[in-house]
Amino acid sequence: MNIDKIKELKMCIGESVSENLSPTLRAKLLAIDESRGGGVCIMEVVPSSYTSMVNGGNLLNNDKVGERYEAPINRIWNAYFF
Repeated sequence: MNIDKIKELKMCIGESVSENLSPTLRAKLLAIDESRGGGVCIMEVVPSSYTSMVNGGNLLNNDKVGERYEAPINRIWNAYFF
């Protein structure tokens, strides 16, 4: 298990971060579920300040704001600390 990474990530709960696999490229860490195979992060899509070349310069996927998804501990730790 990623005990040290989980401890560090717990300090980031509620903070947003650049997250490459979020539809808006930004997400907020809501919680860490340690009960599932080494743990997963529960993330929430937050608004983007990035524009999309595909949809005429509109903000990137802001219609997805509020959606939640799960992500591996290692990837989210990397997003916050690298």
